[in-house]
Amino acid sequence: MEAKFGFGRTKNNDSQLKGERPDNEHDARTSGQGQESMINISDLHVYYGRLHVLKGINLKIQERTTTVIMGPSGCGKTTLIRTLNRMNDDLPNFRVSGVITIQGFDIYSEKVDPTLLKLKVGMVFQKPNPFPVSVFDNVAFGPKIHRLAKSRNELESVVQESLERAGLWDEVKDRLEENALKLSGGQQQRLCIARALAVKPQILLLDEPTSSLDPSSAMKVEELIVRLKKDYTVILVTHNMQQAARVANTAAFLYNGELIEVGEAPKIFENPDKTLTEQYISGRLA
Repeated sequence: MEAKFGFGRTKNNDSQLKGERPDNEHDARTSGQGQESMINISDLHVYYGRLHVLKGINLKIQERTTTVIMGPSGCGKTTLIRTLNRMNDDLPNFRVSGVITIQGFDIYSEKVDPTLLKLKVGMVFQKPNPFPVSVFDNVAFGPKIHRLAKSRNELESVVQESLERAGLWDEVKDRLEENALKLSGGQQQRLCIARALAVKPQILLLDEPTSSLDPSSAMKVEELIVRLKKDYTVILVTHNMQQAARVANTAAFLYNGELIEVGEAPKIFENPDKTLTEQYISGRLA
């Protein structure tokens, strides 16, 4: 994966993006590791009108890892990940301050095109939301509108590769022309993941992707998340502590809009430093 990440179209009109570094460029290296962070969030505040949702968030996320964002309902988890691909921009009275960089580039720069940003930072929502068209057309949608495939054969290859990466190809390869709404809930969610992967993102945001699924379907999505981090930076919002412990490299605990604790997942789940974190993980904090 290339180290450079930006947000404007290239001359070839492909998915590579172009951008600028912030004037107050932050050191994006993690202490003790000497590795550049994929994502660097610095003093992030988010408001909806007078409601102060996120309060001074500082968080660094490494490339090709799974970071779990956990916390009780209403603590700001979904708002946090939605700031990473600017999905909140059109919400009434939304306001953000602080700096978010992805591989050194300020994603809230005026020169950033949010549409192109979403190509590199894909998102899958809590409830499966396939389009009411064929399985094939669901996955082909992004590559078509962004002209990422030069021929029908190339488009078919992208669809197959995306479905394979989502662990769905063997289940739907003979059903590509069927309406996607005929798939089971778990298959629909993996289809949505395949649709996100089809535009070749570098970062994948997952907002409680298994909360509406049965245990068997949820386990398949969990197994997929573990495989995906080999090629993508995955950020997962979940209420399920067992799930978080199974898939996470890093865990971050939010409470009332503040980042209480962040660290390696085994340390957070087995021996957290903060009392609030321990109370939440043990189920004593709603």
